[in-house]
Amino acid sequence: MDVFEAIHARRSIRRYRPDRVPRALLQELLFAAVQAPTPPVSGTSPWALCVLEGMERLAAYGDRAKAYAFEHQPAPHAWAWAERPDFKVFWDAPALVLFCARRGNPETPFDCCRAAQNLLLAAHARGLGSCWVGAPLPWLASPGVAAELGLPEGFDPVVAVVLGYPAEQPVGSPRPEPEIRWCETS
Repeated sequence: MDVFEAIHARRSIRRYRPDRVPRALLQELLFAAVQAPTPPVSGTSPWALCVLEGMERLAAYGDRAKAYAFEHQPAPHAWAWAERPDFKVFWDAPALVLFCARRGNPETPFDCCRAAQNLLLAAHARGLGSCWVGAPLPWLASPGVAAELGLPEGFDPVVAVVLGYPAEQPVGSPRPEPEIRWCETS
């Protein structure tokens, strides 16, 4: 698949088949993800990649993340999704990838974002669906959760991406051409 085709055709998937994603495929995708550019200041390991598997397990974590968000609403703008009974944090996906940024380096969260974008495109190219999910991040950052999940010390979860075989193919609408300013000097 051409990279331009992947960029323009990829959509966020919010319905997944229950099929497990083979670990070899997950490893291939994560190796592609970490090919993202990082500046020298980030060092050789700006991130830790953590994979959680199992629809039921993720659904239970999603319920906890949703309850945490509901109980810790930001004032004055509440999260409407936290109040919706039908909202699923992890969309019944069979796999979740957490990109955890090395603590103490302000560049590493950006490194994780670049790697996560690679993951989204690589997953699409291999026939998987994906969705970047922000809803669980407050819960993931709450006291004790990282240790419970087995996330490594010295890293903070900053990006969460669910993966699986799509049960839907949303059409989506392409973004309009951007307004571009050509900043030329005289």
